[in-house]
Amino acid sequence: MELINPRTFLIVANLLGLLCALVLWVQAKSFPADIGGLRDWARAVVLMGCASGLASLRGILPDAFAIVLAAALLLFGELLLVIGLLRYTGRTPQWRPALDAVLGLTLLVGWLTWGSPSYPGRIFIMSLAHIAFFSLGAWLARQAKPAGFGSRLLAATFVLGVIIAVLRIATLSTDFSDADEVFDRDLIQQVYLGAFSLGILGLSIGFILIANERLRDELEYLATRDPMTGAFNRRAFFARAEVEWARAARSKRPLAAIASDIDFFKKVNDTYGHHVGDLVIKDFARRSGSMLRLPDILARFGGEEFVILLPETGLKDACRVAERIRQEIEKRKDKALPPYTVSLGVAVASGDENDPADLEALLAQADAALYKAKQGGRNRVER
Repeated sequence: MELINPRTFLIVANLLGLLCALVLWVQAKSFPADIGGLRDWARAVVLMGCASGLASLRGILPDAFAIVLAAALLLFGELLLVIGLLRYTGRTPQWRPALDAVLGLTLLVGWLTWGSPSYPGRIFIMSLAHIAFFSLGAWLARQAKPAGFGSRLLAATFVLGVIIAVLRIATLSTDFSDADEVFDRDLIQQVYLGAFSLGILGLSIGFILIANERLRDELEYLATRDPMTGAFNRRAFFARAEVEWARAARSKRPLAAIASDIDFFKKVNDTYGHHVGDLVIKDFARRSGSMLRLPDILARFGGEEFVILLPETGLKDACRVAERIRQEIEKRKDKALPPYTVSLGVAVASGDENDPADLEALLAQADAALYKAKQGGRNRVER
C-alpha cells in the first residue's frame, strides 16, 4: 500500500496554519484587551505553518533552511502557544529561560545535521521538546476559564500531541539504511505528520473557542451587573426574581424581599464629594453581599438603593438577615470612608391568602417598610 507523500501533510499544515493565524489575528484586534494571548497564538501558528512549509521543501532547499530553521521556527511557535496560554490565564511569562532552551535545542539540531549527522537523534530531540511544550500546554488549558468544551478540546489536542510524540520515540529505529534519504516514509512518520497537520487546526479551534466563551461570559456579566458594584442590575434582578416567585408559588415556600437605602447619602456626597459617595456605595454592596447565601440576590436599583431577595426565607429569618446587615454597616471598618448607616424594610410572601398578589406588590411592601424605617429615625429595620 503506497503511503501519502509527507510533503502533502506538511503543505496542508502550512495552509491550515496561515488560515488559523488570520482568524486569530482578526479576533485579537476586536476582542477586549483583558482576553490576552490571541496575538501570541496567531504568531505561533504562522511560525509553525512556515516551519512545515520549509520542511516540505527538504531536498530542494539547503538543510540550513529545511531542517535547522524549520526546527527553530517550530520550537519557537510551540513556545508562543505556551506564552499565549500564560497570558490568557493572567500569568506573566518568563521569556529568558524558555528562549535559551529553544536556542540550545536549535543548536543541537544543527549539530545533529552537520557536526554528527543523526536523523534518529533529531527525531528524538524534537519529540522530547514536543512532549515538554505540549504537556505544559495541556496543564494550562485545563486551568483556562471558562471550563467548557473549548478548554477540554484544547487540552485533549495537546494530550494527543504528547501521545503521538511518545509513540514516535517508542517506535524510533536506529537503522535507517532503507529509509528515504529525504523523507522517512514509514507508517509512524505518516501518522506523526498527519497528527501535526490536524493538530495545528485543533489547537487553533480550541483556543478560538475558549476566547469566544470567555467573551460571551464577559458580555453576559456586563449585561446583567451594575458596573460600579458588581451587584445585579434592575433588569437582571427581575429576570431572576420572577423565576424565584414562580418557584415559591409552586412549592408554597416563603420568599422574602429587603429594600435598603443608605441614610443621608446626599449629605455624604455634599460633604465628601461624589468620589467618596461612590466608595460608600461599593463598600455597602461588598459588605452586605458577603453576608448573603449563594441563592440570595443582591441588586442595585439606582443611586444608594439596593434590593435583596431571599428565597425560602420566612419573616423572622429575613429580619435577622436585615439586622445583621444593619449592624455590619454601622461598624466603621474602613477609616478612609466616613461613617454611615443604612435603613432596611422587610416583606415576605409566605404562601397564604394574605400574600402580595405578585412580585411587584412584594417589593412595594418592602419599600413601604423601608419608608417606615426612615420615618422612625433611620438606621433601623422595619417590616
